[in-house]
Amino acid sequence: MKNIKNIFGEGVLYEKEDLGNRIYATSAACMSVWSDMLSFANKYPEKFVDNPMDADDVVILGCQVTDLAVLNDLEIARKLHDMTFKDVYLGGCIAQRMDISLPNYVRRLNVIREYNIDLVNRNLVHYEKPFWVPDFKEEEDNLKDGHLFRNFYPLKIGAGCHGKCKYCTIVHTRGGYYEEVPEKQINEFLNHENVVLISDSPTPSQIKAWCKIARETNKDISIRNVEPQNLIQCRNELLELADNGLLKIVHCPVQSFDEDLLKAMNRSVVATNQVIQLIRELRKKGVVTATNIIIDYEVNDKLYENHDKEKLNEFFDYYSWNPYFDGNFNMERAKERFKKYIK
Repeated sequence: MKNIKNIFGEGVLYEKEDLGNRIYATSAACMSVWSDMLSFANKYPEKFVDNPMDADDVVILGCQVTDLAVLNDLEIARKLHDMTFKDVYLGGCIAQRMDISLPNYVRRLNVIREYNIDLVNRNLVHYEKPFWVPDFKEEEDNLKDGHLFRNFYPLKIGAGCHGKCKYCTIVHTRGGYYEEVPEKQINEFLNHENVVLISDSPTPSQIKAWCKIARETNKDISIRNVEPQNLIQCRNELLELADNGLLKIVHCPVQSFDEDLLKAMNRSVVATNQVIQLIRELRKKGVVTATNIIIDYEVNDKLYENHDKEKLNEFFDYYSWNPYFDGNFNMERAKERFKKYIK
């Protein structure tokens, strides 16, 4: 463990060396965080157990993109602590949020990842049901709520982001930025079906390289979480891949169609408008299109509801939403918002 200081405050972070020989791990975070821990688990599968009662240590991977997600993280931690009477290691992005108070039985766990590991067993790290889908049932349909990419193979191509969106803290919570070399991952790509590229923000060079690999190997691929300004730089490669039936799903978080709101978020209006037209072309070619939006964004006492479902349905086969979170976590406020948005 070590003491760290970041923009959120100061505190103790535990490392993988602090974990015992028997680990129960579950993820309530995004696929990027989940695949990080999967790389560690697949390198040391003998350490991971299926029952938390059999574990020396319980690990939960948490999210902090909204206060609803934080509330869910803490509820899972409480349940597992009450079940096992063990201290709980809380990893993922929430671990870096020193400004969010955690119960005394929770220890913050630093980013854990290994490199160039084939994720042979994805069951070593459990995947929590999406809390925003109250009646969630595991299904194979990728377009059911909460199922986008859930059954896909996460090909980890990098982590971190250089973006400067006003609402986002990924640049501070995901550890150091890195990129894998695509050519070194071809065998892993070929070894699995339904592959989706996983990174916090895939770059144009990465996307172009993987479009080339998909063409040369005649194997379809999906892309997740590509920012508009990056996706449009790969227009020709993506359209060519789609023409050959090798582009399965493209997920691009546009966050809003409202120009004033995009400016308030510090996002590019031009790039968003351009990528929407590209999305339209890809969809016509049979590509499944998906996005994220932020609702109820508040800036200078102005509320942008951002509920343009008609436009979302025009361009996207699948979309998910996040209610705006100002970053200041308050337990009671989070519970009230959970009732409003989820229940």
